[in-house]
Amino acid sequence: MPWPSRLSRLQQSASLVAKASGTRLGKAVDLSGSALRKSAAAAAQGGKAMAFWSFGGGGTAGDLHVPRELETQLQRFPLTQDIGARAIRALVSEASWFSLPGGTILPRDGDNDSAVFLVISGALGVYANDDSEADRFVAHIPAGEMVGEMSMLSGESHSATLVALRDSQMLRLPKEAFERLMARHPRLSLNMMRILVRRLRNTTGRSAKTIKARSLAIIPLHNGAQSLDLAQRLSTALRNLSLSVEMIRPAESGQAPTVVEASHDIVLYASEHADGAWTQYCLRQADRVLLVAAEGMPIPSHPFIGMPEGRIKRQMPELVVMRASQGAPKYPELTHKIASAYSLHHYICPQSPGDVQRLARVLTGRSVGLVLAGGGARGFAHIGIIRALREAGVPFDLVAGASMGAIVGACVAMGWNDEEIYARMHEAFVKNKPLSDFTLPLVSVFRGQKVTRMLQENFGDLRIEELRLPFLCTSSDLSSGTTHVHRTGPVWRALRASVAIPGLLPPVVEDKRVLVDGGLMNNFPVDEIARLSRGPIVGIDVAGEENFSALEDDIEGRTWWRLWRDQMTRKGAPSIVSILMRSGTVGNEAIRRQARSMTDFLLDPPLPGIYLRSWKAFDQAVELGYAHAAEMIEQDGLNFLWAVKGTG
Repeated sequence: MPWPSRLSRLQQSASLVAKASGTRLGKAVDLSGSALRKSAAAAAQGGKAMAFWSFGGGGTAGDLHVPRELETQLQRFPLTQDIGARAIRALVSEASWFSLPGGTILPRDGDNDSAVFLVISGALGVYANDDSEADRFVAHIPAGEMVGEMSMLSGESHSATLVALRDSQMLRLPKEAFERLMARHPRLSLNMMRILVRRLRNTTGRSAKTIKARSLAIIPLHNGAQSLDLAQRLSTALRNLSLSVEMIRPAESGQAPTVVEASHDIVLYASEHADGAWTQYCLRQADRVLLVAAEGMPIPSHPFIGMPEGRIKRQMPELVVMRASQGAPKYPELTHKIASAYSLHHYICPQSPGDVQRLARVLTGRSVGLVLAGGGARGFAHIGIIRALREAGVPFDLVAGASMGAIVGACVAMGWNDEEIYARMHEAFVKNKPLSDFTLPLVSVFRGQKVTRMLQENFGDLRIEELRLPFLCTSSDLSSGTTHVHRTGPVWRALRASVAIPGLLPPVVEDKRVLVDGGLMNNFPVDEIARLSRGPIVGIDVAGEENFSALEDDIEGRTWWRLWRDQMTRKGAPSIVSILMRSGTVGNEAIRRQARSMTDFLLDPPLPGIYLRSWKAFDQAVELGYAHAAEMIEQDGLNFLWAVKGTG
């Protein structure tokens, strides 16, 4: 949308504020700090339009009176810190100040608008413009950060869409004005260079910075969903994390959001109604939205009724199902369409402090993500490592895995204790030998029926979205040549696809896609957990550096005599089963290195003598994993436990 002139902006803002607040305006417009705050809040609470203000008014920077609150805020921002009061006045004199209601797209004067925007309060979401149905979330821009600087420097058109994740207040600086300011105030240029360097470093490390929500909306999906009860319990759990919390209800909403948030770490906007003016206001103020449902009640696939399209498409809420007791849960029916409308699913028993405490960690960027790599029988080491981490008090809040790591990860997501995981895995792989149903190798060496039966016996008809902990696993889509991420659907079927080593087990066909072992494309899916931006990641990589070599004559000169000799001496060329297992789990080494660099705490247990098919080395692998984790925790215990256990 075109930006209005300074005079028309001022007139438009006065009209908008009058319409939003229901007051009559006199001849003079008060641009003091308190008036600006109240005007912005009034305009934003309407949620239907933006309000524009200009500070310049034709005067010089030296004559301009900058509201004290705004000047204090700017002094703390990375771009404007230490540039001095005169430079701040000069910047403000060139700027347009406006409010942007939550869920609306930041307007720009065409694709080549090279203005710089500064987020005064609120937050923006950056979404890449791709071919997917819903734009892909790229970054979170909190208050104090700037956007648009790359387009200004490069002169290229915008490659992303910016959406207000909540009611926000912005400053807009045209390119020409910003260049003049940098020329006159070198400190401003230095600050901008530091910001660019910091962002460049962030792009070479973790794929997504942890997003710590400052404001949370808790909204019921229907009557009796206990949203206020959850808000009270969540408030207590957040205080247990040494956070200052303020819970706001309709009768307590007198102060502007920026004022409340300035003095608290977390602000909870709680509503007991699924719709209405207060509910809409809560949704526009929130960095994250929790939609609460009672156990057994239907879940809508279109949760945001009456919200702007930007909010519906770009800010998926999180679903919280309140369980009536700690007994057998009555899971709601979550179809793929319904499950896809929510970014995460949480099952909370109000009587279980651990459930609410875990929710508090996930919402505030303090959750612990656990990622388990594939590796055949070497994956048994996961069991021992998990036991050592649990004994050290490390909580697991999000779980991901590939191949064998997916199976162990699903056990963790089920909420099973160490003894049950050990017993089930030993029964499944050592006693029952699932890879023993040979068949005529038209599609695969094994029928795969034993593997399927083993998975169904352990996980039943449970769906991924019904697991106690959020869980995902990966398989490789041979139809498209990409990684397929399983976030919904039957657990056993997702795991069956994730372990379907090409040629060894039959592939899984799903919606005409041919799915095989996740290790083929991404054997260590750290990126999928990092993309959630919820906190530190513990990664366990058991792929190792197995010596997989042979002489040329061992391969091309195979005879029955050599075959018998190799079987007796366990030397010579690898068998066809070993070749298939190795090819199905080797993955991409570049992807593996990147995944390892994205973890906050990496465990890479040495497993000498344990290979992909060493099923009988179950206990040895478990104990080696336990010993390695115990040693790592002892060596790096202070830093590691402070980073993960200390957050909870």
